[in-house]
Amino acid sequence: LLVTSNGIAIGQSKAIERYLSKKFGLMGESLEEEAMIDCVAEHCRDVKDAARFKGFSKFSKGTEEEKSTKRKEWFTQDLPTMLKKVEDAVQLTSKEKGFAVGNSLTYADVAIWSLLQDCMEGDLEETKEAYRTCEALKAIVENISNHPKVAEWVEKRPVSMF
Repeated sequence: LLVTSNGIAIGQSKAIERYLSKKFGLMGESLEEEAMIDCVAEHCRDVKDAARFKGFSKFSKGTEEEKSTKRKEWFTQDLPTMLKKVEDAVQLTSKEKGFAVGNSLTYADVAIWSLLQDCMEGDLEETKEAYRTCEALKAIVENISNHPKVAEWVEKRPVSMF
């Protein structure tokens, strides 16, 4: 739940993300860019949803062997295929290397970075391998990772299992 400075309560994580993105100028320069940013962010959401539905997390039902098989399939087959689709979308919307939409930092870039770099610690190396051939996505991750405010936040944020 986010409560704005004028007391308005906003629920739902994606609504909060979009609200803050608009507030801080991360939703593009036009309605068309905003729609493209939303499109890329929704691609990222689709990937996260697919991982959850795959059923290999420690919170999922099933034996460890079943979850291990699903996990391997996710990281070696499903995730690379889905990330290629995100890569293809970004190649249509980017005007400059390191940016998902246009040529400036947007919510889409943050969504990609969050998906690929800010994942569960135990998944990071396999995630990197899954997007190894996605040059546009790698450039976005590098761009966001090197942003001074992002680097500062990653360094100082509270430790969490999520």
